[in-house]
Amino acid sequence: MSRKPHFSYWLIAATGLLWSLGGCLNYITQTSPEAVAQIPEVYQLLINGRPAWATAGFAISVFGGAVGCILLLMRRRQAVPVLALSLIGTLVIGYFTFRVIGPVSSMVMAVLMSLALLAYAIMVRRSGVLR
Repeated sequence: MSRKPHFSYWLIAATGLLWSLGGCLNYITQTSPEAVAQIPEVYQLLINGRPAWATAGFAISVFGGAVGCILLLMRRRQAVPVLALSLIGTLVIGYFTFRVIGPVSSMVMAVLMSLALLAYAIMVRRSGVLR
């Protein structure tokens, strides 16, 4: 029997979804040569020189996070493995970013957010909120 979630559950899941959708938008924007041409050259070099494994990590990170948060909003247990996969993707793109340009605050925030969402999903699954 699943428990009724507290209001904060919905707030956290929706905030995670908005965060992840922002990442999805960032990913999609980076696939457009016209959009990439508008950003500073140092970022253009980073995006255009990114290997396929790092790009795959980026995609898994943001789209996995969005799907995981949608599953949270649907109160589905499958949110946990999807958010775990998203965290792995975040660590992959974080590794690439760190190796190329060093620590970046936005990347640190992305890792922390992915970790927090996964930890929260595990917690609410154990408490019986997820079905």
